[in-house]
Amino acid sequence: MRMEFADTVLRDLLRDGTVTPTDTVVAVCAGTRDRDVFERCGFRNVLITNINDNDGDDPRFEWSHQDAQQLELEDDSFDFAFVADGLHHCSSPHRALLEMYRVARKGIIVIESRDSLLMRTANQVGLSPTYEVEAVVGSDFSAGGVDNTDVPNYIYRWTESDFKKTLCAFNPRGQHSFRFFYGLNLPYELAGWKKSSMKLKVIKVADPVLRGLTRVFKKQCNTMAMVAIKPRVPQDLWPWLKVDNGGVAFAREYAGQHFKEIEGSGLSARPREEMEQRVES
Repeated sequence: MRMEFADTVLRDLLRDGTVTPTDTVVAVCAGTRDRDVFERCGFRNVLITNINDNDGDDPRFEWSHQDAQQLELEDDSFDFAFVADGLHHCSSPHRALLEMYRVARKGIIVIESRDSLLMRTANQVGLSPTYEVEAVVGSDFSAGGVDNTDVPNYIYRWTESDFKKTLCAFNPRGQHSFRFFYGLNLPYELAGWKKSSMKLKVIKVADPVLRGLTRVFKKQCNTMAMVAIKPRVPQDLWPWLKVDNGGVAFAREYAGQHFKEIEGSGLSARPREEMEQRVES
């Protein structure tokens, strides 16, 4: 779990006013360590959710049994949705991402592993796993894998482009604000579980080299926080859209300003009134 990194990211977002301590937050795939981070950062209105059973009553924050891929929460019911190291345990990480987006009014904060040349090289030489066997071993062989089963999950690693394209396809109405933070998380704890100590020795030797490299080339870090602020209506709508009858519709005046009349097509052969009626329907 990248909780120290999560703590740093949340504090940065608090300092610049992206989030406030009074914002309502739903944390998916979350547990006690997420709860502790929110408490340290001064958040007051957090709902901790997980597909697991509750760890116990906690007076600090509410808890709800929720599947990240099918949240039983209303649209725009929280200011922000948050996840740290949870999406890659879902059989459909993108579906879980979009569920977070759906229930968030302002935006989402996602902390996951980043796909990079350095990460792919680590996979090939065996320094980083492709499937998360360790999580199942550490959960007494009964959970920790895909959708919290005992089947080790494939570790889906993200890029900035993955994140942007998924959200822009889901909500093409306006311009999002995206931010990315980078960190290096070396798997000392997991390497220590192995019977052979070779992997742990290699990580210790490579540590200063990797930290120096990623300080210069930040996108080679293996940890990334992806933040998306949703488009505001009407301020951030694309110029070809407008607010109409409480919803968003195509702005015909935009077409009149930027396109010639369509001539010589089957569509232009119809009377203008019929064309407009079909568009309106």
